[in-house]
Amino acid sequence: MSISTIFSLVIVVALVALWAHHANLSRHAIHIARQHLHNQGLQFLDQSAVLCRLRVLRDPRQGLCLQRTYRFEFSSQGDRRYTGWITLDGRRLTGIELQPFREVASAEPLPRDPTIH
Repeated sequence: MSISTIFSLVIVVALVALWAHHANLSRHAIHIARQHLHNQGLQFLDQSAVLCRLRVLRDPRQGLCLQRTYRFEFSSQGDRRYTGWITLDGRRLTGIELQPFREVASAEPLPRDPTIH
């Protein structure tokens, strides 16, 4: 095997590993966003998040790391789409931002039937 073949193989393996790592972080971001929206009584739409920003940061704890910002969509009442963003520094959540949305109407308790005791 020549050096150029080995070098090409190493490059391909590194790219596959990078792609797998990115896919894992994307699933992690989706899980966090879905959980955050669920806790607020909101619906996570399309079961996906799209990488919309990638930049290199200097983190005092990790040294250099990649900051990824993912965009996702959600709904408060099922009739309108809103945009949200989740930011991860490495695997660490650093922020979730939601576009202003119409509040979910809280369900009023049903009136009590006076014949039931």
